[in-house]
Amino acid sequence: MTLPRKKSRLIEVDAVRYRYVVSKSGAGDDGHFTLNLTIQLESGDASVLKVEGLRSRDYWLDFPHIESSDKYLNMKPGQVAAIIRRALAQGWCSQKSGAPFSLQM
Repeated sequence: MTLPRKKSRLIEVDAVRYRYVVSKSGAGDDGHFTLNLTIQLESGDASVLKVEGLRSRDYWLDFPHIESSDKYLNMKPGQVAAIIRRALAQGWCSQKSGAPFSLQM
């Protein structure tokens, strides 16, 4: 499985280029939804990293009564880079093909 170029973002971490996609599932009754983060080498010919356990809340459900932005997760490139480094430290072989690697956050 190769991540599509049009719907993914490019990031370079420690001189290695990756593509990543952030998507979300439908919101639950509490207004929170699950973020899905999928990462792969830019070439697309190696193992995929699937990050699980990221939850956020829809900003517009609380607008204009927002006290703090802490509960609204935005996936920034620095956070994606940190997740890639964490997955590599936990055994993700990003340059070898194989089954998807799941990282629980």
